[in-house]
Amino acid sequence: MSGVLGRVKAGWRAFQGWRRRRPFGAGMFLLPASVAVGLPPYASFRLGDVVLSIRTMGGMSALLIGALLLICAVSLWSRPQYRVAAGVTAILVSLVALVSSNLGGFLVGTALGLVGGALAVSWAPPTADEGDDDQEGGSGPSRARLTGVAVLLVGAVVGAPAASPSASSATTTAVPSGRVWVLTATALHLTGLQYHGVSTTRVGGATVEVLRFTVDRIDITSLVQVSELVDGHLGRITAPPGSVSTATGQPVELLTLRLKGTLSVLGLVGLPVDFTPDHPPPLVLPSLTFTDVTVVNTDLRHARLTISAAKITIT
Repeated sequence: MSGVLGRVKAGWRAFQGWRRRRPFGAGMFLLPASVAVGLPPYASFRLGDVVLSIRTMGGMSALLIGALLLICAVSLWSRPQYRVAAGVTAILVSLVALVSSNLGGFLVGTALGLVGGALAVSWAPPTADEGDDDQEGGSGPSRARLTGVAVLLVGAVVGAPAASPSASSATTTAVPSGRVWVLTATALHLTGLQYHGVSTTRVGGATVEVLRFTVDRIDITSLVQVSELVDGHLGRITAPPGSVSTATGQPVELLTLRLKGTLSVLGLVGLPVDFTPDHPPPLVLPSLTFTDVTVVNTDLRHARLTISAAKITIT
């Protein structure tokens, strides 16, 4: 008997250790979220001799979103190093479920998915000096959980816009380092994107804070790029409406004062954003698309910019 109890205790300790090394609690929220979103369009309920079935146009989208939430939950347990990507995906698809899948599984699925995604994003691996006391989902101190909730709220509500630089501050194809330049476009697609935090650079003899990004490829639709030239004139480069210009590099380094536009979520939902060093992006995915975008930059390094049929004017 003692041998059985010993094996049970050893198994329980092994499970506790496994649980603390990954965002277990986040997955426990996403599992019922996947059921709450994916099940209703296909469920039937019997009340005596009466069978009730829910049949909606959102059946296929509910199945897809439920499957994505289930994949995110399994990913959090099997590949905790990808917890940020899985958590962000869970948050986004939970929001999409509101408009495409029976009001997000009658709000239950969306609520569980948002909480699970926030816990996944805020979770951090336990440090060596942390005790072995049971922490919900191994998600670290309560401050980390509050960070996850803050991330969720910041992602849903746009921060207050920062002061906008004047339109005369901007740049041209060969971007002069240390000058401010403005890019506007109807669509901006970033591939291989990484956010490296707030950095500093020199602009006009002053030190300013900027958002530092690296990206493998930038696709710019209907590009308009304006910059102040050395002699005080303004240079303006315009691509034909609807044309796609590209910037490639290994990788391209981008120093940004402000990024304002509409973030496209799976091509279904648009979220207005206004990112500055005072209000940096809470989360960044490897691939993002913005529409009706204005970007104020100070530098574009290691980039090869291709603009078809560009029109260049100097005023």
